[in-house]
Amino acid sequence: MATVWRSQCAFARLFIGKIAQNPNNSPDLCTKLFRGPISVTIRNYSNYANSPFVHKIKEQYEYDVIKNPPEWAYVERLLPFDTIPAVSPKKNYPSGWIPPRDEAVNLPYFISRTKNHELPIYLNITFRGMRKITQIKKIEGDIWLLNDTLKAHLKEAAGKYVETRVHELGKFIEVKGDYVNIVRDWAHSKGF
Repeated sequence: MATVWRSQCAFARLFIGKIAQNPNNSPDLCTKLFRGPISVTIRNYSNYANSPFVHKIKEQYEYDVIKNPPEWAYVERLLPFDTIPAVSPKKNYPSGWIPPRDEAVNLPYFISRTKNHELPIYLNITFRGMRKITQIKKIEGDIWLLNDTLKAHLKEAAGKYVETRVHELGKFIEVKGDYVNIVRDWAHSKGF
């Protein structure tokens, strides 16, 4: 019985408020030895109505505004680019990146690159790693023909039937399983 009272200690404190006084070691409300009323003195200013007025804020730091200081060059190199620069054409890239080819424009479907010049092929892992879905985004043109050719290629490469889901309005295809590398190699072979 004492265990039940101790577990309900926080619940009981809610009802005692300011008028409760505990006798020494009483098991009824399971509070520590305490004499006198319980009062709340801490205020949480969590909303606008209960917070005090702010009069004048004292500045903590003194600073001067300088236009074009020489130190600004160190800050500028840390800032991100406003736009991603165009890629200069080379025979080989050290990172293994493959640029798109012109022959992909003639196909009835097209997978456009992201702003960082990468293929929009992603792997979504959900349910604590139990469900893996490969997602191909930014598809333009005949999405159903792309789905059929991709399904045929995946069936040949994986050796089994592969489930896909086409989202026409969202312009993406989802493939059940982890086929990111196979789909990426296929997209590079098509010229995307």
